[in-house]
Amino acid sequence: MTNARRLLCLVLAILTILSVLTAVSCGDGTEEGGSTTALRIDDRPDESGEEDTAPKFAEADYGGEPFTVYMRTASLTHYPGMYIFSPENATDLVNEQAAVRNNIVEERYDIEFKFIEAEQPRKTISNDMAGGEVPYDVVLDQRFGLGSLAYNGLLLNLKNLDINYDASWWDANAAAEYTYGGMLFIMPNDVSVSNISGCRFMWFNKEVLEDFSLTSPYEYVDQNQWTIDTFFQMVRSVSAPGPAGQIGVYGLANEQTNLRNFMLTGIGSFNVEYDSDNNIVCKIGTDYAEKTQDFFDKFKAVVNDSNICIDFDTARSLDSGNRSKYPDEFFHTRVLFSQGHFLFVQTSMGGSLHFEEMEKGFGLVMNPKYNSDQEKYYHKIDTNAIIWTVPKVPGADLDRITNVMDFWAYTSSHTVMEAYYELTMKTKRASDPVTASMLDIIKDSIKYYITDIFSADISKFINASYNGSVSSAWKSYSKSLPRDLQKVRDQILAIDAE
Repeated sequence: MTNARRLLCLVLAILTILSVLTAVSCGDGTEEGGSTTALRIDDRPDESGEEDTAPKFAEADYGGEPFTVYMRTASLTHYPGMYIFSPENATDLVNEQAAVRNNIVEERYDIEFKFIEAEQPRKTISNDMAGGEVPYDVVLDQRFGLGSLAYNGLLLNLKNLDINYDASWWDANAAAEYTYGGMLFIMPNDVSVSNISGCRFMWFNKEVLEDFSLTSPYEYVDQNQWTIDTFFQMVRSVSAPGPAGQIGVYGLANEQTNLRNFMLTGIGSFNVEYDSDNNIVCKIGTDYAEKTQDFFDKFKAVVNDSNICIDFDTARSLDSGNRSKYPDEFFHTRVLFSQGHFLFVQTSMGGSLHFEEMEKGFGLVMNPKYNSDQEKYYHKIDTNAIIWTVPKVPGADLDRITNVMDFWAYTSSHTVMEAYYELTMKTKRASDPVTASMLDIIKDSIKYYITDIFSADISKFINASYNGSVSSAWKSYSKSLPRDLQKVRDQILAIDAE
């Protein structure tokens, strides 16, 4: 690490600790071995006459007891448990802040974090609980596989923790949309960056934009014209196929159903919602049928035109000479984007790691609206993205889990999240000031679907709508899909959450 970088890390660490200390005050402990002193809440009256708005956290001392996290492996290529702990010899800013954060929490509650890694933690939870030995307090795993554990009564109803999920270091939208029948089994918070990292949106190559003399998407956003019609017109404006067997320049790189489904949420055609009777409903075949069909027709016209759109697999095959350099089509396609082969690609925040060497940089923008009458932008989370849950262990100290998780998330919001989101994403990787404002809009516009964890046969209905028509697919699914959603509702309500 350069001396300048070391100094930056040190300054950030100091500022981080000071920011936390504005809300909590130190006890009489002394520093030992370079660690921070234990933190204590300042409950004294505010003599300045101003209202004390700092968050309050419970007093507790757990006597050095381990707090164990069972987490998805940090070294995995896709959906890793990143920045939960700092690996040995880590030199990047975010990992260094993970160490700062964990030290603050350990000393505040006199605990010791322990981390158990596995590729799929959820696969052992049933056996662990059946065997009567659950050697971990909380679990961090991919959300799509956790529903069956909740159905079987193996996950704690997180409403039983005395946590205000409206706090900024949690996620009020997730709490509202993942709660059903007074039960909440998974939640994101600022300890893990994977939630915001799992949201997908549009990235554009500024060099391609300039080469084809196109208006910036930022201008369309300012004019409230960033719609699917504008987006598809921009894609159609870029076409420069390469020589036979070689990759050229295209308006869009298409990740098949993922691009389509994330854009579908973007136009306000939501997978599921709650009706006035709190039933789980899908309106794609009814209320949203017309705009969904319009979107599908326009989408197919673009992605089926090989002169303006190329899928990930084809792009990888046309660049076969470099294929061995990259572990998969996702990594490879992002590099091809950075090299100027596509105007647009849709990926998550983490994908920007492959864009840092772009000569003229990239821009990013929300998934487009259906039309200018749509009030908001919408984005969805990748169902593979990881999230927190808690095993339902008889006799577990819920106050301890509450205290540690809430303060850990709060501290992380001033350390790891600050380093990842504010400094790395919005300052270091962003190539212009507008990028930061786009990220804030995206972060505040995420939709959560309860069927991400409690599965229903919605994907088959959407695929049938796309491959045929929305109306014909609805005729086939109009009875079975509501039954599937009613089954999800009944199974959730049947869970013993006490």
